[in-house]
Amino acid sequence: MNALANSCPTNRIKPKLLREVKTEALLVFIRTTLEEFFYKLDEQEVQFQLGSEEDVETISLTLRTLLEQLQESVVSSTYLRSLIANIHKNSTLKIIAKREEPLMVYYDSIVKGLEIQLRNGQHWMPELMVLALLSEWIVEEEKSVFLYSFLKEINYLELLTIYDKTKLHLKDEKREIIMHMYRLSSELIRHLKQSHYKINNNNSKKKKRRK
Repeated sequence: MNALANSCPTNRIKPKLLREVKTEALLVFIRTTLEEFFYKLDEQEVQFQLGSEEDVETISLTLRTLLEQLQESVVSSTYLRSLIANIHKNSTLKIIAKREEPLMVYYDSIVKGLEIQLRNGQHWMPELMVLALLSEWIVEEEKSVFLYSFLKEINYLELLTIYDKTKLHLKDEKREIIMHMYRLSSELIRHLKQSHYKINNNNSKKKKRRK
């Protein structure tokens, strides 16, 4: 129980409306993706696939700042996995799990979409996918980020333009990876939009009948 509590940010922003939980689920996915990406980047297992050092620094600084903000306000996927793994241990965890159920459903829809669209071992650019996801969700879909005001500080168009300019000088194979990230982000957003969480009203109905 303590381990679970420690994995939950003290300044967590917990949405009350289901439509806002979809944004939270997307941010949990993005936090997880960025944590894995920067860990591999710092360990020199991967590298930025961009042109100039200035471009690399601009995107790296933006995404590292975003990750810090997400770590302060959004739970990790580890928290959700730990909750599922320990749900059987006591009634308190069952109550917490029930409260987190919409988040789990929406997050799972994104992960399943990724598994469908990205083959194991296939080359990809997670940092570009993150920017494309946020751009499509916030700018194109016009989803509210009132709860996560720091998302409005990012100039998505400017950052994505860096990739668009870079791809003009790349070989077909690397250019296709960039285009695939745009398609991938659109598919993940589609999976999230089509995901539905049905509230179980059986308990409340039973209570009404007993009165």
